[in-house]
Order: sequence, then structure tokens, then C-alpha cells
Amino acid sequence: MKNNGYIYKHVVVLGVDGAGNFFSKTDTPNMDRIFANGATNYNVLTSIPTISAECWGSMLLGVTPEVHRRTNGIVSSIPYDTDSPFPSLFREIRAAYPDAELASFCCWNPINYGIIENDLGVYEDTAGDDELTDKICAYLEDHDPAMLFVQFDWVDGAGHGHGYGTKEHLDRITVTDGLIGRIHDMYVKRGFIDDTLFIVTADHGGFGHSHGGTTDEEKIVFWGAAGKTVKPGTIGDMVIRDNAAVCLYALGVEQPATWTARVPDNLFADFTDGERPVFTKLPVVTAHRTTDAKSLPAQPVTSLFDAEKLCAYLPFENTDYSDALCKTPVTAYGKQYYPNGFLGTGYKLDDGCLTLDAVEVGGDSFSASFWFKTGGIAGDPSIFANKDRASGKNPGFCFFIRPHLLRLSFGWGEDDWGYEVPLPMDYTDGWMHIIVSFDREKQESAIYLDFKCAARRPLPAALKDVSLSALPFTVGQDGTRAHPTQLSAVIDEFVLTKEVIDDDRAAALLAYYLDN
Repeated sequence: MKNNGYIYKHVVVLGVDGAGNFFSKTDTPNMDRIFANGATNYNVLTSIPTISAECWGSMLLGVTPEVHRRTNGIVSSIPYDTDSPFPSLFREIRAAYPDAELASFCCWNPINYGIIENDLGVYEDTAGDDELTDKICAYLEDHDPAMLFVQFDWVDGAGHGHGYGTKEHLDRITVTDGLIGRIHDMYVKRGFIDDTLFIVTADHGGFGHSHGGTTDEEKIVFWGAAGKTVKPGTIGDMVIRDNAAVCLYALGVEQPATWTARVPDNLFADFTDGERPVFTKLPVVTAHRTTDAKSLPAQPVTSLFDAEKLCAYLPFENTDYSDALCKTPVTAYGKQYYPNGFLGTGYKLDDGCLTLDAVEVGGDSFSASFWFKTGGIAGDPSIFANKDRASGKNPGFCFFIRPHLLRLSFGWGEDDWGYEVPLPMDYTDGWMHIIVSFDREKQESAIYLDFKCAARRPLPAALKDVSLSALPFTVGQDGTRAHPTQLSAVIDEFVLTKEVIDDDRAAALLAYYLDN
């Protein structure tokens, strides 16, 4: 989609978390007047799963959750990659208009932290809905943003607390309608409204007291736009990620080739929509993804570690799954396969697992380093664990994978804690190196992907003196060896140590594996 000049000087997107298409079921006098001559659609399909990060991510990034891989846990703790091939609409506007004012006001601040790139000079603020509106109106007294994004959150809170579609939920939508009216009135007051595309929408709805599923109440949302070139009436076929395409088109910015968003038909005069872009798989961006069966170096990788702290080393050579250090017995369950590894041969875990029978981490620090290869993941299989995953609170730890993320979790009987990181975009194209560390002295944990720290988290105080010894340390399953999802992957060069693998050690591993 090419646009050779701006249509509007300003775009405003006001998103109401948890409102779905419930706007039609309650009083919204301000929206009624704003969209009296605008275009609306009460049947827009949001992203699946119908969870905030996934839906706001699609709305601002122009792609599906399977591609952007933003989750609530990730956006709360990991900034969005500034080099992602799927830039936010803010990044595209900044590239087109380096001096433009851009602003984002969010009650749920993880949007600012984990969906909008942090290096763009976007003016950001956060507060509860009512105070947030005060801040927005004060900002607009002195500023002229090309792009203003707002996320209201209290409607979703009412849905969780009282039920979606209840009187309390609908009443809060009516209150939020008043906040929307105040912001619209500021654009009128400043003389901006004639050059403004004014949008109101929602990320998802809800059913009962929750959301995340695929009921119509959860997945169908409202989207409306008002502006000088908007055709009054009903907008054609639309999904929530199309919001990003609309914003860029209105400002005369060409959308990225990697987006799968489009401007819907019947929205702008003299505009006809084209076919929805289809995502084309990115080329391999990490060189060692396609490395396979390199020759074994003269010295084993264990030469990089303190020998006394090493717990186990599984090189998987010569159809052998045993510990090359002879420190712990290893028991295999299921069938044994030895395909090409990163070095020599690896171990395939389609229908089997291994237990490191003498490993006890207790209250010690520990780290695991290994190569991992999968063509895709279904469900949430464990990579390694020593706990029963029937409950997160069960004692022990589990490192598991989902289609687009890795998660490390700990339980100590009374509670549980964990964190997650997004997988690299090209992780299904070949070998990925993974390091997981648990540092008792510094009270922190870290996950490294391809030798770079992807996340580092302080441990909760409740974990300080807790022993993490539980069920047998198991590779390819949880500690019970009975989790319903089996890991479909090949692993190689599995090292378990009671040392903490830090940045320096990760760099040494990089040099060992890739420079030899």
C-alpha cells in the first residue's frame, strides 16, 4: 500500500480495554455524536488468544500474535526489540516524520514498555483512567501530536470484577464514553479536529468474569473512525491489526512489507482495499541455525567450567546418553534416536526423556547450557524439570517451551514464580543455543538465547532459603515423566553445573562453539 502524501495531520486511537462490542449495549452519547457521520464496525475480529498483550500488540504492530509474540508476561518485563522486522506504527511514523510529536498514554503501562519501542522519543505517561484523561487534556493544551494512542483499563477491571455485560461493566463503558468526549473536545478546542482521524476501539471483550477464549463476546470488538475523508456507514471486513494500517495510511506513511494489515473497504472515500498481505517467512537471520554435525573440538566444552561444580555432561556421541563425567547415572525412557547434532550426534526427544538420577540442586546455584533444535512446538512441553507440573505451586523448577516463548518457573509448595522470554523469529530453522542460570548469591535468574542475555530477573524473597530439590532432574519431560505434551526436539551438548553462567562465560561458550 503506497500513500504519497498525508491525508490527516493527526491520528488519535482511543482503546478501551475489555469493552469488546459492548458499546452497543449501553449509553454512549459522546461516541454517538463523534461517529454520527463516521464509519463503524461492531463485528471486528480481534486477535486470538483474546488477551491484552496479544491484542494490543496486533493493533500497534500490524501482525498476528503468532508473529509478534507479545504476551502479558513478556510485555511487562522485556522491551520490544528495536530491530524487530515487525516495527510498531510509532516506529514507522517516526521514520517518516523525524520531528513529529508522538504520544502514548496507557493505564496498563506494559504497552508503553513492551509493545512500543523505547528509543523513539514517544511521550509516555500512565495513570488510572480518570487521572489519565486529565493528563491527556493537559498535554494537548501545549502539544500537537501527529499520533496519540490511549489505553483505558477500568472497563476491563469492571468486567473481571462484576462480569462482562453486567450493569457495572456497562456503566463503566458509559463513564469511559465521557472521557472519550473530553479528549475529542480538546481536539475541537485546539482547532485540530478537521485534520484529525479519530478512532475508538477495544482490544477484546469478555465472557463471564474472564477472557482469552474464542466466544463471540471475547473475540468480536467495535472499531469506529471519524474524519473528513471517512465514508459514513459500516466498514467492510476488518480485523484488529488493520488498525495499524489505517493509522499509517492516514498519515501518508507506507506500511512495512512484513505487516499483514490492510485498510478496510468502505472506510475512506476514493479508496478500494486490496488483498490482505500474506506473511512470507523471513530468511534465516542467525548463521549457526543451519550448522549441523560439526566436528568435535579437541577439548570438551567442560574444559570451560570448574570441574568440581560440574554435575553432568551429556554429549550424546556414539549412541550414548550417559554422563561423560561419570558423576550421575542417567536413565532413558522411551525410544532412543541419535540424529545429527550441533557437534557430532544429538539426542531426539519425540517420545522419550532422560533422568539425571543423582542430581540434587537443593539450595545451590545452578546453570544449564545446551543446543536445541525443533521444527515447531505444540502445547507446552518441558525441556527440563524436577517438579510435578500438575500445579505451579508444586516444589521444584520447570523450564518449558510454548510455540513462541520459553518460560522458567519455580514452586515451593506455598506459591510459585516464573518469567518468560520470546523465542527468536527464526528458531524453527535450526539450532538455537540456550543457557538458563539460577544465582543464589545475587538472588537472580537469567535466560540466554544464542549466547546473549534475553532476560534477567530478581528472585522473589520467598525463594531465598528454599530448597529446589524435588523429583528427579528430567530432560524432555516434567519430574513425573507423565506430562501430556511430549517435547519434539533434538538436544546436544547438555551441560549442568552449579556454577552461574554469566555474560563472560556465555561469550566463552560462543567462542568455543562458533570459532572452533
